[in-house]
Amino acid sequence: MTRKHLASTAALIAVMAGTVPAIAQTPGVELPSMLQGLDLDRISFETKRDGQREYEGYLPDGTQIEAEFDMAGNLIKIEADDGSLPAPLIDAALPGAVRGTPAMALFARFEGIKQTPRHLEVKGWQENGAEVEVKFAPDNTLIEIETDDTALPRPIIDAILPQAVRGNEVMAQFGMIEEIKAEYGRFEVKGEDTGGQDMRAAFDEAGAVLRFGRDDDRRGGRDHDRGPRGHGPRGDGPHGDGPRGDGPRAEGPRGDGPRAEGSRGDGPRGDMPPAPQFDTVAANQRLTQAGYSAFGLMRQEGLRVLLDATNPDGETVTLELDPQGQLVRETAR
Repeated sequence: MTRKHLASTAALIAVMAGTVPAIAQTPGVELPSMLQGLDLDRISFETKRDGQREYEGYLPDGTQIEAEFDMAGNLIKIEADDGSLPAPLIDAALPGAVRGTPAMALFARFEGIKQTPRHLEVKGWQENGAEVEVKFAPDNTLIEIETDDTALPRPIIDAILPQAVRGNEVMAQFGMIEEIKAEYGRFEVKGEDTGGQDMRAAFDEAGAVLRFGRDDDRRGGRDHDRGPRGHGPRGDGPHGDGPRGDGPRAEGPRGDGPRAEGSRGDGPRGDMPPAPQFDTVAANQRLTQAGYSAFGLMRQEGLRVLLDATNPDGETVTLELDPQGQLVRETAR
């Protein structure tokens, strides 16, 4: 591993009709073209065993620039510490197709650019100081955008989400959308509902809901209390203690669960819930593809079908399906 230091020179080299500050370089060492002409001072670089090179230097305003290039001279990442990347650097590092997208208009200042085999990542700040981060696929299409407590403009939402997703009734529950991810035929949306509560949903390309929930669902809010183990006056879970417990072991006079002991059990023979009116195998396959596992038995509650499962994050949850077998809600257990 070799580390060398380059000192700035006081000399100016005349080029063309003007003058450009030049950096005195160690013999045999040449800065990548992207870094040339930036008037960097106190430059240092390190060559790693795989040929990757890391450069550090300071702009005249004191902003520290850190950059990494592979052995072929391709940019891996570049960051500005305590400042922002200069405009000429942005133009050199980003393809024109990326610079021209509506998402880039959100940036007032740029903090960093990172290139990976899967995506191009850009970070920075909006005019109001809020952070913003975007990612582009290798074909320069926008696949992810995230803001900090700032609503995404409608043109950007329309550009990244297909009409089938935008038209889903769940989308109407968002009061503000702050983050969208679109990759591998899956679309994840995060933001707040009209009441200011954090909300998230995931859809497939056809607009079907794969996941849906609010943060209060995970913190023991109202929906959680009325979940499968709720003990309120109308406990709906397996051990509901109220006079009309609707869960599988409810003991009230009208227990509706599969083991209800009342005189008016509503399931077949009073001991089985009505069967879901949709293709349960297809619903199970959709949920499995969405990352859910460890499914319990489906149980009907009015027009709803409830199903205990483990979500992709490893949390035990109860899923609520609509009459068509589409996921409309995820509640913590």
